[in-house]
Amino acid sequence: MSEAPPEVSSLAAASREAFAAWVAASAEGRLFGQILIRRCSSGYSLRHAEDAGESNLEAHEDPRSAREIAKLTERGEYRPLKSSPNLRRGWEIRVSDSVELAVAMSYLYPAGIVHWHLHRGGRLGITNFRENATRQSGLYKRVQRLSDRGVQDAARACCEDAVCLKKTLWDVDERTPLEMRRGDGEIPCPEPCSVFISFARRVRLFEREERDETGLSVSEKEDLAALIEAAASGAGEVEFAREAEFEKPLNERRMRYRRLTLVPRLRPEE
Repeated sequence: MSEAPPEVSSLAAASREAFAAWVAASAEGRLFGQILIRRCSSGYSLRHAEDAGESNLEAHEDPRSAREIAKLTERGEYRPLKSSPNLRRGWEIRVSDSVELAVAMSYLYPAGIVHWHLHRGGRLGITNFRENATRQSGLYKRVQRLSDRGVQDAARACCEDAVCLKKTLWDVDERTPLEMRRGDGEIPCPEPCSVFISFARRVRLFEREERDETGLSVSEKEDLAALIEAAASGAGEVEFAREAEFEKPLNERRMRYRRLTLVPRLRPEE
């Protein structure tokens, strides 16, 4: 197995030691995404923040157990975006040192503590949407033609704290800032992720649709019909499509996008 270049290895070591020191400096522990991290006599304790006062948790001592914990939601659905606020509860991982702490965190929030360390030191590189879009090819190349308004609406639908706990640092381009709540958490987001690019592709498809005499596009009608069917089913809470299934009407980010773009047209007086 080839070793990491010295500069990469040095950055990883500096990041984990800075992170461990940051955690140790707080008697109450630190919140990173949905994880509460505390210094303890045996090393470090990690658990879901909503389990802060719980005592009867599933115990783990291998930091690599974080991989399975981060994989599925409470409902057993795959989590394509690890920074989504849908991490399952009911567990605690105890690790012995900063190395094991970094291993566990790398599964819970990939690259999170490295980006955190670089951002705190003012050295994190930021890539705006337009620059990122130039790298896309194949089916995703169409995001290059997404309008500025489309980027703004897609970001608000896809990247705010309700659906992603990272702090959005990138903009549309160097002259056009994002008009959104960028997030209050500790995990920085230096460029559009693959989930956002996939969603942006869907938004570009929405932009190309024509509206009929009702003022609605085909996909807007599909979304409204799906919502009515769900509400009329008597099942109570609406069951959303999976997180990255943007082609399906009852996808949460897709519905958030409709709230921004369709609801104002249906209720112009508001």
